[in-house]
Formats: sequence, C-alpha cells, structure tokens
Amino acid sequence: MSLVLQPQATFVVVRQIANHTDTATYYVRAVVRNAYTDTVITNLDLEDKGSQRFKKNWHVPADPSGQGFYISIVTSVYTDSGYTTKSENYGDEENTYLIQERVLGSQKVGGGGGVDARTVRRIISEEIAKIEVKPEKEVEPEMEEDDDPRVDELITEVQRLRNAVEQLPKEPVTLSPVLARLNDVIQAVEDKEVTPPTDIEALGVVFDSKLNEFLLELEQTRAELLTTITDVGDTFNTNMKTAVVEAVTEATPNAMKGASFSVPMQLNPPQQEKKQEPAFNINQLAR
Repeated sequence: MSLVLQPQATFVVVRQIANHTDTATYYVRAVVRNAYTDTVITNLDLEDKGSQRFKKNWHVPADPSGQGFYISIVTSVYTDSGYTTKSENYGDEENTYLIQERVLGSQKVGGGGGVDARTVRRIISEEIAKIEVKPEKEVEPEMEEDDDPRVDELITEVQRLRNAVEQLPKEPVTLSPVLARLNDVIQAVEDKEVTPPTDIEALGVVFDSKLNEFLLELEQTRAELLTTITDVGDTFNTNMKTAVVEAVTEATPNAMKGASFSVPMQLNPPQQEKKQEPAFNINQLAR
C-alpha cells in the first residue's frame, strides 16, 4: 500500500545507506517523477546528516484534479559531488506515493450528519476548479551517464534561437518596396542595349599581318647584325697587322744600336797532313 502525502505539505525524503560499516563519502540525489506520465517533477540533492543517513525536506505539490495522483521517488548514491558517477556498491531505491487530500481528525464532525471524506473531496474539487492554476515549471530530467553531452549544447542553442525569434518585430513584414526595386532592376536589364559580338576573324587577320611584319624586321636585323660583326672582324685583323708591323719597324733600329755580334773567321784554312807513302822495296820486283 502506498503512503498518502498531503498536498501542499512538507514531506521528508530519506535514504539510509545499508552498510553501516562503510565509512566512504557519498552523495545522494532523489528524482521525483509523475508515476503515470514519467515526467520529472524535481531533483533533490539530499543533505548528509552523518552515519550514512541523507535527508531533504520537500514541499509536496498541489493536486489540481482533486482525484489524487501517484509519484515515484528514486534515490541514487553517487561517489562525487557533481552527481555524475554512481556507486557500484549501492543500487537505486524507488518508492511510490499517492498525493491526495486527506480528511484530518480535526475536520471530522461528530454525531449523525458528519461530512464524509467523499463530500470533502468533492467540495475541494469544486473550489479548485474555480481557481486558475498555473502549471509548475518542469525541471529538466537528470542526465544519465550514457547521455550525449551535446544535448545540452543543442538545448542552449534552441533556447537562444527562441529568444531571438521573440525579439523580432511583431508588425507584419511588407515586401512591396523590395518587389518594386526588383521590377526596376528587371526593366533596366531589358532596356540595356546589347553589345554586338566582337569580330574575332578580323582580329586574327590583323594579328597575322603584324606577326609577319615583325618576323621580317627580325630577319633584316639579324642579317645587318651578321654584316656588322664581319666588318668589325676584318677591321680588327687589318688594324692588328698594321699595328704589329709599325711596332716592329719602330723597335728594330733601337734594338740594333746596342746589339753586338761575334762571328768566328779563319783566313787560312788548316792544311791537311799528307800521308807518308811507304818506301819502295825493290826486292818486290824480283818475285
């Protein structure tokens, strides 16, 4: 049987860690949901009261329907103050509660024609129906460990876009000036005289003529350059020969003045000695 919570009353959410010998530091968070729609009503970060006991006072919401509704409170144990890493030693604990108006003892009427709980519930429902109840702002659900962190960035960008849209002027936008300006541009384009196409063929003829003239001048320049080079070479050879002859002619007399020559001369050539003939032996005639 579910515990009945009185609307608009204070309820204490409690979580006691089962292992009393565990002295590690933990953090406990409670997530309160509408048990039927699974919508998160609020997140409660429980306070450490020592001895591994955690608690938080919570203001129970109203029951606009008057018929009551169920809520689910799940408490989880974390190892960090940012509530991002759950403890491997302790699982989640869930409890279900019924939020519904109760008839307290002081409201009971003694003797005979007392008002029963159903009548009280009906009267309260009728009175509540007359009151415009603003829906409570829903708290964003807790991000699980495996949620993509880019979801928060997407939500932020969507909110920024929503704010920008809300700041746009509410007056209807008229496009008449824009359309009129576009019509003027179109008319100006239609009235503009079309430039005739360029005669490419005539341009090619002129180019060929100029190219031929340039080549002819280049050939004439080449011939003149060769002639000039030949003339310069001939002039250089002639001038060089003349300069050498003049230099030799001018230097010869001066060189001869200080020159001395030694020529060996023999007026009487040496006479060769005559061979002496052996004496004639007359005895050889007798043989």
